[in-house]
Amino acid sequence: MAVRVDSKPTILLNTHVYPRHAGDHVAPFMHDFARTCATFARIIVLCPHAEGLSESEIVDGVEIRRFRYASDKKETLAYQGDMHKQVFASPFRAMFFLKFLHRWRKATKRLIAETLPDIVHAHWLIPGGYVTAKALGKRKLPLYVSMHGTDVFLIQKRKIIRTIANKILRRSHRVHFVSHALQESITSSISRVSRESDLILPMVFGLDDFADLRKSKQQDEKIGGFLFVGRLLEVKGVDVLIRAFAQLQENLAIDQPSGHDNWHLEIVGDGRQRQSLEELAEELQMGGMIRFHGSLEREKLIGKYHNANALILPSRMTASGEQEGLGVVLLEAMSAGLPVIGTDCGGIPEIIQDESTGLLVRQNDVGSLSRAMLRLQVDSVLRERLVAAGDELIQSRYNGEAMVDAIKKWYVNDDG
Repeated sequence: MAVRVDSKPTILLNTHVYPRHAGDHVAPFMHDFARTCATFARIIVLCPHAEGLSESEIVDGVEIRRFRYASDKKETLAYQGDMHKQVFASPFRAMFFLKFLHRWRKATKRLIAETLPDIVHAHWLIPGGYVTAKALGKRKLPLYVSMHGTDVFLIQKRKIIRTIANKILRRSHRVHFVSHALQESITSSISRVSRESDLILPMVFGLDDFADLRKSKQQDEKIGGFLFVGRLLEVKGVDVLIRAFAQLQENLAIDQPSGHDNWHLEIVGDGRQRQSLEELAEELQMGGMIRFHGSLEREKLIGKYHNANALILPSRMTASGEQEGLGVVLLEAMSAGLPVIGTDCGGIPEIIQDESTGLLVRQNDVGSLSRAMLRLQVDSVLRERLVAAGDELIQSRYNGEAMVDAIKKWYVNDDG
């Protein structure tokens, strides 16, 4: 079914997570995506309710509807960043999750009947794709599905979820992956043959915000150092980063190169590992050199990028197989004019070409990461070269106009 092109199509985005307010640190890329699509379509978002939020509002031309699944105080499944871990933690949470899915499915059916969308676009194969496919039933509406990372990890590890995912993908009209690594993972997990209509596109529709502030602060002196941005979870490898930073300080104390500043490590984000990571920093006597800022709203976060000298994403594959879907913070950092270091994990090598657009090190390797950090700290020529290559990458592959054209073509064209 082709989307009508003589007037704005109506697209329903169905997701279990969406920014709760302006500047929210929770999935800001989802609103960036929605407001971008609102330039050529009527966009309606269905997402979970949470305490203090309106059930219906319009933000930047995006119509947001929120479904209730419990009383205000008990609506705690969404927006924590660990829904799947909550579900597997206890039978009670699993039952609560089933109630959540039931309420979501009913809300989706009602909204489809009310708004008559041209396309229903589910984000995250599990749970979004599952709920949306159930709500559509035998309706002939085209189902589009986006995969972001955690959903693919669940497919790899649990046979029953692979079976469900296979059915959803057979039902889907078009599929979107944020990286080639995720597409390859789906191919190997459920033997799905890639299609020409598959869209490989990161969710980075708000990079102009980082670039614009960079232009206005070109002459400002940077007062930061190394920066990490992300959830404080095992998959992010922040413990490895802290140990690498401590090793760097030891090396600098023994053989301190002349003419460089003493960089701090700024950690932005929150999560269940925060306390243990703060304890690790104290144990390594790095408490005065490592600063934990928690989650920051968007304006303050962008400010952190522009005060930093380099960004590090030390992600790793966990014992359960979870890994980085892409690493959007790397693209944000490049847009802000920062050199980057990342690990050979998940989709990160799709952004970082070693010694060109950044430095790529082995995951879980404290020594390799520490040496890469030392190189960036003492070599301004290297930093400038990496920033220039990062600029070129952003402009050639991730500029706003090209991204909008790609997503619009994916929605509008009906060539298979």
